[in-house]
Amino acid sequence: MAHYAHPLLGQITGTSHDGVNRFCGIQYATLQNRFANPVVAEGDPSAALDAQKHGPRVISPAQGCDMELSLIQQTLPHEKGSMSELDGLNLNIALPAKHSGRLPVFVFFHGGGFSIGSGSWPQYDPVRTVQLSIEQQEPVIGVTVNYRLGAFGFLYSQELSKMGIKANRGLLDQRAALQWLQKNIDGFGGDPEKITVVGESAGAVSCTLHLQSEKPLFKQMMAMGGSSLLMKPLPMPVAEYAYGRVLDAVNIDTSLSSEEKLKSLLEIPAETFLSSIGPDVPLLAVHDEDYIRYPSSFAQWTQQGERSQYPGMKWCDRIMVGDCQFDASIFLFAVGPRKAGIAEAFRQSLEKSLKDFPDERAKLLDTYGIATSVSDDEDMLNILRFGTDIGFYAPAFTMAKAMSRRAFLYHFNEPNPWDGPFKGESTHILDVAFLFQNFIEHLGPEQQKLSKKFGSDFINFVNGKAPFDVYDDTEGGAQVYGPPVVGGAQYVQGKSPEAFGRRSFIGSLAGKTSTLDQLSIAWDTFLAGR
Repeated sequence: MAHYAHPLLGQITGTSHDGVNRFCGIQYATLQNRFANPVVAEGDPSAALDAQKHGPRVISPAQGCDMELSLIQQTLPHEKGSMSELDGLNLNIALPAKHSGRLPVFVFFHGGGFSIGSGSWPQYDPVRTVQLSIEQQEPVIGVTVNYRLGAFGFLYSQELSKMGIKANRGLLDQRAALQWLQKNIDGFGGDPEKITVVGESAGAVSCTLHLQSEKPLFKQMMAMGGSSLLMKPLPMPVAEYAYGRVLDAVNIDTSLSSEEKLKSLLEIPAETFLSSIGPDVPLLAVHDEDYIRYPSSFAQWTQQGERSQYPGMKWCDRIMVGDCQFDASIFLFAVGPRKAGIAEAFRQSLEKSLKDFPDERAKLLDTYGIATSVSDDEDMLNILRFGTDIGFYAPAFTMAKAMSRRAFLYHFNEPNPWDGPFKGESTHILDVAFLFQNFIEHLGPEQQKLSKKFGSDFINFVNGKAPFDVYDDTEGGAQVYGPPVVGGAQYVQGKSPEAFGRRSFIGSLAGKTSTLDQLSIAWDTFLAGR
């Protein structure tokens, strides 16, 4: 048991873990209703706060953690826990039991496609990362955050807007968490001027979208296996389509008045949303021209100075960004049911989406071995390799290029050691599994060393140090975890994609943002089944 006297929050009781104190389920924002804007929570210096157990998760599928652990292909003990539509906005803090001075802070936003996820999941527990930071005498504070998901976080339409409902409520929750930390982390011994946000997958998408904010929200950013180039903000027509699908799914009569529809949306049991809305309904960040003022494109990322649509490229001091060698394993959920004849379907999709780019289309099909069908299984893997390159690799080097001399680029190539469909591949989320040290007992000696190395580099970054050589657009270079050094890491000079374990087709287009944008649209079109 750990006790802490916080000047604004009162007496807090948490748990102790070998030199690290953890405080769980601390409410950072309140909600008037399930679609309301978050209001940053006020503390009570005279309060007694029990933070020994995780708070409720937001409304999301109970099997979400099992789903993500199945992607990692290794399980961890975990509890289902409870969920709440109004009390789910809570966070967890891990800090050294003994420290002096104000410590740098990292804040982790989980992934899950904006539909599943929780800061309380065991794979994200920051305790071991904080322990590692103490061992290397560079102590940090770790924070994990819940934010609204699915319809509660992202359902939007012009009709809802006229009723005072904001778009991107999940992102507004994240911003509220950062605002709460700006006010309260000092009381835990943290430095509000040294906050690094870390995002994985949809969490990384979130981090890059926050760079559209005019007001500074954090000092540094780390994006792992995701960006707003992977999951682009939905245009309003698509958001309207999703709104219509949700009304139909929960049986709300579209002839009702706007007030009556909203009343029904607020009163329908939360569980009905989970059981009725299918995974094909796009409930993602929306280009609302308010919090997200611009669409996302490769061309946009390369704009500099006054033309830049990312003010955060000025106020965010440094970024660390990377991908896994087979990140597109995550898309097996989307394309797996379409495996029969998938190569032909892919070729037909490209004929429409790349009709004005015949040379690029032909080279793409040839490079990835999809020009002719081999077998459905092999064709599926080859198509997913293209998805990895355009959805993860290209955004990573584009962001590094955009913030040259202030960016640290990594490529994670270490093979997944656990039994499953992608054993031997560097799968989506595997870098996070290694980063937070929570699977260390399930790794062999060499991979344990790599996990510690990755965690150590991350801690250096959070402390404002260079984890490895900075990316220079002229010279290139990236830190590679895993092959060609099995169970190790090395900084690889130059710009050759093959040297990083990547394919040359996408890498050769680094300066051709319009072509990358068209290829990205082609990939999105195929994923949508068109």
